Amino acid sequence: MTVPFGGQVRDPQEWMREQEQRSAALLAKAEQAKTDLENNVVTLSSPDRLVTVTVNPGGGLMSLALSPQAQERTPAQLASLIMSTYRKATTRAADRTLEIMAGLTGEDSDAVDFIKSTLPPREEPRPTAEPDDSARFGLPAEPPSGPPSGPPAKPRPSRPASDEDDGEDFQHVDWTGRS
Repeated sequence: MTVPFGGQVRDPQEWMREQEQRSAALLAKAEQAKTDLENNVVTLSSPDRLVTVTVNPGGGLMSLALSPQAQERTPAQLASLIMSTYRKATTRAADRTLEIMAGLTGEDSDAVDFIKSTLPPREEPRPTAEPDDSARFGLPAEPPSGPPSGPPAKPRPSRPASDEDDGEDFQHVDWTGRS
């Protein structure tokens, strides 16, 4: 049977079977993506194996392990190594999440674009702390020497002994502006 524009009329039951098959395939694909996302846990070690982190798909830290040799590092060096390893692990988890969603919805889908828009910008590796600065946690290496620059600071005025002595009575003030 033909229709006025030259197309063929399809059997409605055949069309319905095809739609059910497509729906079942899409549902199976979505279930697999859900499982893959739930299992998208990344465990990563630093190059020297001093630090091992595990992150969940959202980048949340699930575990942090330090090798006994990590004690040989200064606190600043160790902190830098932990953060660097953590950033790499979260980047891998995010990349895998994008890969899973692109497989489900397509590379150019709104879902993938949305996920990309929620990811933090990728950071360049930060330089490690200098060994002589590491134990100071951001404090200057030497206290400033010599007299302070400028006049000495004026002492702050003392507060009244109690709030009742300041001469103000705010108990009967209408703060709403309605008199």
